[in-house]
Amino acid sequence: MYKALYRQYRPRTFSDLVGQKVIAQTLENALKENKVGHAYLFAGPRGTGKTSVAKIFAREIEGIPSDSDQDTFTDIIEIDAASNNGVDEIRNLRDAANYAPIEYPFKIYIIDEVHMLSTGAFNALLKTIEEPPAQVKFILATTEPQKIPATILSRVQRFDFRRISVEDIVARLQYVLEDQKIAYDPEALTVIANASDGGLRDALSILDQAVAVSTTGRIELSDAFEITGSSRIDDQLAFLSHLLNKQTDQAFEDLHRLLLDGKDPVRFAEDLLVLLKNLMLVKIAPELVKETDSQKIRAFSAGYHNAVFQQAIDLVADSLTKMKQTTRPELYLEILAVKIVSQQSELQPKQAAIVDQVPADSVADAAEPSEQAADNTPVAQQLDNAHGNSSSEADKDSQPARPVDQPRTVEQQIPTKKVLTSSTPVSTDSAAAWHVMAEAVKEELRAVQDAWPDIQADFDPAVLMLAENAEPVAASRTALIFAFNHPELADAAAETADFVGKLAESLSDLLGVDYQLVFISDTAWMTLKKNYIAKLHGADIDPPMPVPELKKNEADSQAALSQSPQLQPDIPEKSNEAVPEEAGDNADVVEKAEKLFGNIVKVKGEK
Repeated sequence: MYKALYRQYRPRTFSDLVGQKVIAQTLENALKENKVGHAYLFAGPRGTGKTSVAKIFAREIEGIPSDSDQDTFTDIIEIDAASNNGVDEIRNLRDAANYAPIEYPFKIYIIDEVHMLSTGAFNALLKTIEEPPAQVKFILATTEPQKIPATILSRVQRFDFRRISVEDIVARLQYVLEDQKIAYDPEALTVIANASDGGLRDALSILDQAVAVSTTGRIELSDAFEITGSSRIDDQLAFLSHLLNKQTDQAFEDLHRLLLDGKDPVRFAEDLLVLLKNLMLVKIAPELVKETDSQKIRAFSAGYHNAVFQQAIDLVADSLTKMKQTTRPELYLEILAVKIVSQQSELQPKQAAIVDQVPADSVADAAEPSEQAADNTPVAQQLDNAHGNSSSEADKDSQPARPVDQPRTVEQQIPTKKVLTSSTPVSTDSAAAWHVMAEAVKEELRAVQDAWPDIQADFDPAVLMLAENAEPVAASRTALIFAFNHPELADAAAETADFVGKLAESLSDLLGVDYQLVFISDTAWMTLKKNYIAKLHGADIDPPMPVPELKKNEADSQAALSQSPQLQPDIPEKSNEAVPEEAGDNADVVEKAEKLFGNIVKVKGEK
């Protein structure tokens, strides 16, 4: 019967252990000096050898030869705390611990995933771990040590297992394949090792799949990419190049092609994060970049300043956290693409302003090596080689003088703080939306909806995705509410100056109104609409309060709304007397509802 590779090659001695030399050496010394404790805790990521070390250590304590064909032993009791986590199971363990071992000198309990025990079970185990019978020892293993009570942690010797390095994993995979007499591409093993996230068991499981999927009897690079869902460095660089050059349509084509090829969006974002890190490191400490395609990374990095990569890293890391918590990670990947392009759009005018302050001959000298470099090299890279002060005239008095030969700092070269450059008031606050609903005019909304297809068609590809996922849902004489099909899109749109500026410009050109803009999600809009109608019917619902901390443009919008009497909700006071549904007040409710939502309003009883 076939046995999985991670089971066939599970280490049986400390010398077979991969990547945990310090732990192995410490435990071996304890055995040699006869100073074995009564309770141990092995903590660390999955697949790093915790259970294997526990079994090796237990056999060494019992004096069982490493070449024994047995896998189980009478006095080495393995317990899975995930399925035996109740008080009763631990009480049975505590009672059984009082009995003498049957075959070997000690009775050793290996409790895997011990953090899964209930509070009652931990309390039942506490006294036994603190003062166990002389013939009993405990080895606990967990991937989440923070969930173990401090009372238990203080009574055990703790060993933290670290993630295994890519080099150690590749060496082990090579040993396994040579032992199995299977040919392989060394680059394929590196891809597998990177995908395993420091877990040797995961790496061996992926290798098992690669062996099964191979049609040539050799582990090819394409097999590794197919199994892991990883992408080639060329695909990552092409995608990043399109983003940094504001070619959003081509970047989206890259994404869609990768997703159709079965690439994992989360894995692609992780690969992109590693790539951005290497693009920075290759300038600062090139010896730390050990990728096989380091030459391509070095060539790409030379075209951009590290500040660009730093900002992109922040955006990718933020999106990656959200991608792991959603069922639609590809949506966040598209939002990420828009944010990075928007970042370049906001950065470009600032870079141009800096160039104006650099002497012309210095910039010419920076671009002199070749005509092609002068055409393609970004401004930030030219500034790396340009001499002269990048500070504006207004800031010269407040800044110390810089010697001519002193290099310019990153902060002096490229401002990294994102600033919304559009002057149009934009808010993502529910309170602002409520004010718009109070003054809603059906004709205004209809005019915006009629013009919306033409406005969408006029957007640049860089921000078209935001427009395609937005819809005007309410309008007053001076303000508009746009509902987006995802909260992240509403926030991204509010922070994207190109989108806000183009939207305001199109609305002004087509409708002749400089609207205040409110961006909210579909979910928030449905909740507001429901509450507003209920308020009109006399329900005791308070309008949403403005958020305590607003951006400057939002604060200005809120101040204008709160100070304008015609924007206050005209809600009749609630009467203490019961009013029949057919009463005259209902006509006001219907009128206000039709004023806000148009002809979709239907009154019960009407045909």
